Amino acid sequence: MSETPQNSDAQTPDENPEGAAPQQSLQEVLIAGKDGEAQPGDIIRAFLTSSVYFLSPHEISDETSSVNPLTLQDNEGNPLIALFSATDIIPEEYSEHAPHAVDAPGVAVVQSLSGAGIIIDAGQEHGFQISAEGVDRIREDFLSPAAEAEGEGEQQQ
Repeated sequence: MSETPQNSDAQTPDENPEGAAPQQSLQEVLIAGKDGEAQPGDIIRAFLTSSVYFLSPHEISDETSSVNPLTLQDNEGNPLIALFSATDIIPEEYSEHAPHAVDAPGVAVVQSLSGAGIIIDAGQEHGFQISAEGVDRIREDFLSPAAEAEGEGEQQQ
């Protein structure tokens, strides 16, 4: 996760190669997934290429050496880091406990997590949960050197 406050100079999702369809926001993809119009792989790819927000009880700055993001639990008591696709959908009860929203690239979240799952847009009807094992699989399937090599091979065909 990023240790820096929000960065408005991050990539803009509407910058697409010529002829490419406009990229949907993470929230739009989550809603499409809830409606059965997006597959889990589409949601994961949108998450990895988007900025998400985590909540912290303390302000995060360049000098911050570690972060303590808001953590929820699944039905079995396993930890889930609460992430949000936008700050305007954060439930008030969460921001009361952790009032500082910090943006981070989804890919950085996956790379930095160990032993915890994630829930994107917790408290929303379109919320999407990934177990700790699922986060590990995403790292292996989407971010490992073997997965990158496969992706390059597919592009060359």
